[in-house]
Amino acid sequence: MVLNEQLPAFAIPDSLSEWTLPKVAARRLEASPDAVFAREVSGNQETYGQFMAHAEALAAHFLQVGIEPGDRILIFAANSIAALHAWMAAALVGAVDVSANTGYRGNSLAHVLNLAKPSLIVSDADLMPCITELTWNFSCLRQIVVIDNTETGPSELVKAFEAKGNIRVRHHQDLIAKPTLLKQPWPEIQPSDAASVVFTSGTTGPAKGVVMPHGHVCLLANTTAGETDMTASDVFYSAHPLFHIAGKFMGVLAIFAAGGTLVLDRKFDAKRWLDRIRESGATISIAHGPMIEMIQAEPPRSEDSDNVLTRLMCCPLPKRHGDAFLERFGVKGIEMWGMSEVGCPCWTSRQSPAVAGSCGKVLTEWYDVEVVDPETDRPVPDGTAGEIVVRSRHPWTTMLCYMGMPEETVNAWRNLWFHTGDIAVRDSNSNMFYIDRKGDRIRRRAENISSFDIEAAVADFPGVKECVAVGVPSGYENDDDILVYIVTMEDAVVEPPALLSFLARALPHFMVPRYIEIIDELPRTPTNKVKKKQLSQRGIQISTWDRKGAGVSLKELISQR
Repeated sequence: MVLNEQLPAFAIPDSLSEWTLPKVAARRLEASPDAVFAREVSGNQETYGQFMAHAEALAAHFLQVGIEPGDRILIFAANSIAALHAWMAAALVGAVDVSANTGYRGNSLAHVLNLAKPSLIVSDADLMPCITELTWNFSCLRQIVVIDNTETGPSELVKAFEAKGNIRVRHHQDLIAKPTLLKQPWPEIQPSDAASVVFTSGTTGPAKGVVMPHGHVCLLANTTAGETDMTASDVFYSAHPLFHIAGKFMGVLAIFAAGGTLVLDRKFDAKRWLDRIRESGATISIAHGPMIEMIQAEPPRSEDSDNVLTRLMCCPLPKRHGDAFLERFGVKGIEMWGMSEVGCPCWTSRQSPAVAGSCGKVLTEWYDVEVVDPETDRPVPDGTAGEIVVRSRHPWTTMLCYMGMPEETVNAWRNLWFHTGDIAVRDSNSNMFYIDRKGDRIRRRAENISSFDIEAAVADFPGVKECVAVGVPSGYENDDDILVYIVTMEDAVVEPPALLSFLARALPHFMVPRYIEIIDELPRTPTNKVKKKQLSQRGIQISTWDRKGAGVSLKELISQR
């Protein structure tokens, strides 16, 4: 193995007609097979050559079990090189990787499975119980590949599922150990073909699966590497999950294209962040606003600036603590704005002085962006708040659709523009300033959370007549805690601790509320719509039950699942 000291050619082709993951992979493999591609914080690492050999072996197995171009492969796994094998293998055979949030449980996970109808599932062994407990129709499923990430190996639940579903369970380690006899060419892939599905939580309805073509994911990696000056000499530290675009495409694919080294952490830990940065030799990383505030809240250390980190992508850089954070750790902040559906159209310049509060300017080579009146779709003057609408200047570089949701797709693409639902202001110098989401929304730790999913779970608890979930300030900038208002059935009693225990089994951890308030009735408009904004503004009262104040540990509740 060698360090990536030489600077091989950038792996994303110049011609957009060749923007596919297999072509990017072939160029990278040819340029730097012996350079280190990925290293887990546990120490396990692979060169580009080793990684592609394992991905090709897994891809050959996918073909052997009948996976065809366009089939969907669900990846339900934490950050690991093994999960990346599955992602690349799916791309090589023309399948679509569907990345499921590892926090999904119950109805949230069933919703993803119902939309995706996967032909094959790749899952961590310790996440298999989340799948086996579902009463889901597995008729579309050919096989499950298990990543053995536990000391004891595959659980009894895996074997039980194999018997129950009459579906064979194979083990990732066994499959990648067999060198593939199949050589290229793999199935021919086009930039217009679907590459990945990333789920983005709706603010008023179930999570939507964003279908991203190969051209779209390549543009994300291309702009990220270009706007951050990423090269083969870089080490990219990422604790961002692979089921989000920041982790998979702005992190993994961008550093893959540049020929650098990826350092994968399974999860973010503010207390250990600096240690991870220093131990990994990271030169570049990414963080959202609440992550930065959590790190900044840690006690200062004399060695804070003793690191080689030079660039940190921020979305956004918190106004209260951002500058102090950058100075403390001696790093350059690069802000951007984007979303799964359209990529990242706005970036701050590395050369120009920072404009306080701005998420940058539009990359006009790639995107048209307007700020419009949400009611009329007419552009508003500079300095006036409006909704951001986006369209690409090149084909197949934004999403294809919302998977299985044609009405949602049509509603988002109106008047030849994608309507983001984000409110912003543009100044006379073309700097963009993000303000907030349009309408009701809950945002926690960079997750846009569906109040619909929370309310559906709460409504299943005995004694609940009506309920509403809203966001209240968490203390971090642009971040919420979750407050649930409940109207009980006549003579029913809803005990908050019992409800929390129930929700910890039914919801992803980031959707479990902190606050619960029992009220007599929900405030409504003349048309009977619940006044969520009024309830959110009402906030925390003396009568509000607080999970943390009551000493109820969410971690303990989750461990009892």
